[in-house]
Amino acid sequence: MLIPLLFWASIPLSLLFSAYGVWKDKYWLVFLGALSFLPVAYYLNGSPSSNGYAILLPLFQVGSAAAVKEGSKVWAWILLLPALLTVLWFVGVILYYQLA
Repeated sequence: MLIPLLFWASIPLSLLFSAYGVWKDKYWLVFLGALSFLPVAYYLNGSPSSNGYAILLPLFQVGSAAAVKEGSKVWAWILLLPALLTVLWFVGVILYYQLA
């Protein structure tokens, strides 16, 4: 019971940590968001549609943390987009199959 709860909680927490870290110029929060996104990336990596590339998603967040550390907020936000779009796709697929 605890593992699924932690898995589902890691999805919004990862995005919140990362977005707040970019907004407040705290690169360690963005890195914490990347670490909390690892279980989701590992799960999505098992999907046939990801072709094994989903495990690389936390690297975009690590790149975003590096951009925050260097002072480039624009690049930090751009590098957060793959994680955000993947989560939106994931939620869309879940809702589609729940409502269909």
